[in-house]
Amino acid sequence: MRHAAIAPREEKKALGAEGNLFPQIKAIVPKEIKIEKLEAIGAGKIPLLVYATPKGRCSTFLSKALFLTCLESFLAIKQQKFCKVTGYEIRDLGVAMETETGKYFVVYSEIKSFLERYNRVGLDGLEVELTGISAVVRNGIKGTVTEVDKFGCNCADTIYRRTICKHQIAAGLHLTKLGFGSLGEYLKGREGTKWEDKFLAIKNC
Repeated sequence: MRHAAIAPREEKKALGAEGNLFPQIKAIVPKEIKIEKLEAIGAGKIPLLVYATPKGRCSTFLSKALFLTCLESFLAIKQQKFCKVTGYEIRDLGVAMETETGKYFVVYSEIKSFLERYNRVGLDGLEVELTGISAVVRNGIKGTVTEVDKFGCNCADTIYRRTICKHQIAAGLHLTKLGFGSLGEYLKGREGTKWEDKFLAIKNC
C-alpha cells in the first residue's frame, strides 16, 4: 500500500468538555454480524453486505456516504493521517480507492474485519476520553478500559490478532467529530508530554 504525505485539515474545532462525550456512532446492523460477502449492486454500484447473525443469514445495503466514511476511517488509522476518498471500486479481491493523494487497495479480509468492528462500535456505545498522549476507551456494557496511542491499542485484537480494533475505530471517529483527521494528527506536537500526564482530560492540556 502506498503511503503519501497528507496535509492536515485546515480547521480544528475548539476542544473542551465535549472531548469526553460518547461518540454518537450508529451501528450498520443492530446486532452482531459476521460478514460473508461485500459486493457492488446495480449501475450505481451500491455496496451490499451479506452477513450471518445468530438468527440467520441477512443482507443490508450501505449508503455510499457511510461506506466512504468507513474507508476514510480505515486509512486514517493505518496512516495516522486523514485521507479523503474520492472514489472506490469493490473488486473480487478487495476494495480499490482513489484519494486526494493517490491510489490504495485494501484486501477483502481486512475490509470485512474492519466493517464488523465498525458495527461493534455502534453496538457497544464506547466512551472516548482524550489525554495528552493517547485516547482512553471505556466500554460501559462490559466494564473494560483500553488505551489507544500512535502504536495501536492494548486490547487482544491488536496485540494477538494484529487487526484494527473497535477501540481504534471509536477513537478515530471521535477525533474526526472534533475536527482532527486521526489520532496521529491530534498527537502531533505533543511528543514531549509526560507519561504522568496521560490521564489529564483534553481541556487541561
